[in-house]
Amino acid sequence: MRPLSMDLRERIVAAYEANEGSQAVLGRRFCVSGRVVGKLVQQKKELGTLEPQVHRRGRKPAITGDDLEALKQHVKDYPDASGQERRDALGLQCTVKTVYETLHRIGCSFKKSHRELRSKIVLTSQQNEPIGDLLNQA
Repeated sequence: MRPLSMDLRERIVAAYEANEGSQAVLGRRFCVSGRVVGKLVQQKKELGTLEPQVHRRGRKPAITGDDLEALKQHVKDYPDASGQERRDALGLQCTVKTVYETLHRIGCSFKKSHRELRSKIVLTSQQNEPIGDLLNQA
């Protein structure tokens, strides 16, 4: 839906301020709802302008501004840190999931680092015994 023209907005508010009728009466006169008339009068009173306002819908990001820049720098300085470590190091007041979602939003990759040696996981039970001895025990 397109916003009302500035001319119409100004005429609606001028008619209300000149006491030419109630919000409902003026709404019918200008082919808008009474609520629109009230909203325009309130906007003029609070903001001093009748310009259409831009509203961002949805939840606002939890990590913005200086915190976002600090997070980007932390990623550069400590590329292998976990989300929990990043949150604690920067003192962020959000969940670990929010940290990961913010990292994803700014384009960070979550690939594992191959800089460290692989861990050596081996069977621990009966590791050094010869196979023949194991068969004789059974």
